[in-house]
Amino acid sequence: MFAQPCVIQATHRRTFSSRRPLQKLLDIREDEFLLRYVMTERKSTDKLQDAAERLAWEIVSTSIRLDELRSIWAKMIGITGPQWMIMTVLANAEDRSVGLPVGAVSRALRVDQSFVVTQSKLLEKKNLVRRKSSTEDARVVNLSLTEHAKKQMANLSAQRKELNEFVYADLDLRELLQLTGKMDSIKSRLEKAIARISVDL
Repeated sequence: MFAQPCVIQATHRRTFSSRRPLQKLLDIREDEFLLRYVMTERKSTDKLQDAAERLAWEIVSTSIRLDELRSIWAKMIGITGPQWMIMTVLANAEDRSVGLPVGAVSRALRVDQSFVVTQSKLLEKKNLVRRKSSTEDARVVNLSLTEHAKKQMANLSAQRKELNEFVYADLDLRELLQLTGKMDSIKSRLEKAIARISVDL
């Protein structure tokens, strides 16, 4: 009896995700629908707790889809999803010509510096990332995008813009900024909560 909503959701998907097998899409949609159904039917006297748990699930579910999307963009230029994330961080650096230190990139992605070092060397071999020692401290390696990398990302800009307009069609600029601010606030509180709980471990 749960098949119909899954089919409805799948048939309304744009061609952005047409690369994935249909059966896999339906399986994911069905699992998600069943979980939503259980959460909706669950009886609880704590409405705030229920709402918080549903929001947490939506965030996780959205994150999974964003990872899938990043993997698609990455494959288009012959790299991995994590490597695409490194390039995205560098593309948003305040001074793109200088780039960012390895440590700053690792903190932005919340990964170990050794991971960024390894992946940046692979990207360097593909002529996508430039590694250069800092003029102020030779021990610090700055990462920046090459002209080839900028051109590769620019070639995808029209598709990325179209997709963003589709995904965020229900939000105007003000609402999108407000949502971003609220999500940032939740993230900050989560970090404080984790730090508080970790003390007792």
